[in-house]
Amino acid sequence: MGPQAVSGMASTAAFFLCEVLLGQHFDVVPDGVAEPQPGDLFLFPLASVGPGWWGVHAGVYCGDGEIIHLEGSSGMSNLGIVAKHSKSHLLRTRGPAKVLRRKGGLDAAALRRRVRVAMDQAVEYDALTCNCIHFALNLLGLGHLATVMVGSEHRCK
Repeated sequence: MGPQAVSGMASTAAFFLCEVLLGQHFDVVPDGVAEPQPGDLFLFPLASVGPGWWGVHAGVYCGDGEIIHLEGSSGMSNLGIVAKHSKSHLLRTRGPAKVLRRKGGLDAAALRRRVRVAMDQAVEYDALTCNCIHFALNLLGLGHLATVMVGSEHRCK
């Protein structure tokens, strides 16, 4: 396993260690996969980590069956790959998802604006400070949680 994967797992572990913090902002949605709403946070297990939820890939449901997410580049570039895929494609290729919904609702217009901006800009990927989880939290207007997770002022933009 490479250093990027190890760093990503450490950041993901920090995400779950902040479970109390996340519990203040999200509820687990038992039927979320079947009936997602725009702004739902989809968490997929990482294939390389083994059983359990120690490693996850995160994406945000945009509506119309699409999930936006950030992936690390497999090349020499430090730019991430922002992509929209169908929910069915991600469930088929990444496995079962856990779905979290932001408490108190979500400003759908603000989410649409953030998604449009994210699709049109280059995003620097860093396994510790700007990974798929940080990207998703920023889309949901919760970038400050990503800062708390890594304990720094560096934020995914």
